[in-house]
Amino acid sequence: MDQAMCGAGEPAAAQCCAQQCEDAISSLEAAFAEQPCNAELCHQIGICYSGACRRHSLVNLPMAAAYFERALALAEARGSRAVRAKYLDSLGNARRAGHRAAEALPVLAEALRIYRDLGLEEDWARTEYNLGNVCCELAGAGDSSQWEQAVQHYVNALHVRTERDDLVRFAATVQNLGTAYRELPSGDRRDNLRHAIGCYSAAFRACVALHLGGRCADLHNNLGNAFLHLPDSQEAPCKNVRRALRHYARALRFRSKDNRPHDYAVTQFNRGQGYLLLAFCESVPSLRRASQCFHEALDGFLSSGDDQNAQLVSRRLEALDRISLPAV
Repeated sequence: MDQAMCGAGEPAAAQCCAQQCEDAISSLEAAFAEQPCNAELCHQIGICYSGACRRHSLVNLPMAAAYFERALALAEARGSRAVRAKYLDSLGNARRAGHRAAEALPVLAEALRIYRDLGLEEDWARTEYNLGNVCCELAGAGDSSQWEQAVQHYVNALHVRTERDDLVRFAATVQNLGTAYRELPSGDRRDNLRHAIGCYSAAFRACVALHLGGRCADLHNNLGNAFLHLPDSQEAPCKNVRRALRHYARALRFRSKDNRPHDYAVTQFNRGQGYLLLAFCESVPSLRRASQCFHEALDGFLSSGDDQNAQLVSRRLEALDRISLPAV
């Protein structure tokens, strides 16, 4: 809760602390009805509806965005630039969370400019990171040119989120930077993948230091993906594929059908892809292993309700079934 709300926000602040966010929204809306020009109250209602305090039954991102827009309008005449940046920041994140990345981009970019001009480095770095995430979402939706923008935003954020000063945020940022490099369509493909591997390795070291086992599994999976696509040399065919398979095996130490069925399925699918590539070196043994991995992936996707990926795996298995394998 922001202290600028003064007495009007105190009951709501207590309710939020007690994890009674639904009651807090009622208190805030009652206070705002009495103070309809209070931009900070309006902004805090948006925060509560966005679920930024915690997830609850009244999370409503369109409602949150509407309150943030109104807070911006109220603050237009009297609010400082720092306050305006804060409201823009909240609005941009609500739009991104609501799968409106294209609308989030200019709003966050404006907040970024204000933070930079005011020398608010932590806020600037956070917004650079969030803009990187927005660019990744836009790239994933089909605008591949956004991968390059994502790389630049994450690189900028790392000027503040250093390994020495902010290990947690460093790990998150450098991990996402690795994915942006891995997907980058411009430049030399081998160099991009090597940059990705370097980023994932740095994030992995940070997560080990922070004792984040689940994140280590994610990074082993990501390292596997990077090595899987890194071209091998003629002198050592399938060397990088074998590296990828080792990382997938390590990821599965933290991922099981019981505790993380969907993540387990993703890694088994990736592992199956690796064994398919390894079949160029080992033929039949690798094809059998690929089939086993795809069957595990299919079970995991079905149990987690991911029908789209389950269908993808089924097609892989149908193609493998058409290959006649000798009996063991």
